[in-house]
Amino acid sequence: MLPSKPDLVILPFKATLTGSGIPLPFEQTLSLLRSGAPVQIERSHPGDADAIGWTIFRRTSRKYLYENEPLFRSERGVRRYIRKAYAIHYSLLGDDGMTYSHPYL
Repeated sequence: MLPSKPDLVILPFKATLTGSGIPLPFEQTLSLLRSGAPVQIERSHPGDADAIGWTIFRRTSRKYLYENEPLFRSERGVRRYIRKAYAIHYSLLGDDGMTYSHPYL
């Protein structure tokens, strides 16, 4: 049976240096993550001025957790990644869930 709400969701994100509230641009976020600097990735909302890209969050009962998934500048790139890496079909129309072949892999 397909879950009505998968635990992996695609959402926009914003990034700040850990301990400061200063928002970071996309390229600087990638550079700091590669160098090992402490960067905090948080869920944002579509249209938010601080939203700089899209990534995959794990849905929990209290919040959305970022678990070191790749960061993408566009929603299209992260949709392509989630289909390939997790075999999950994702739709904003509410019919999201795992593909029919996923339980048989």
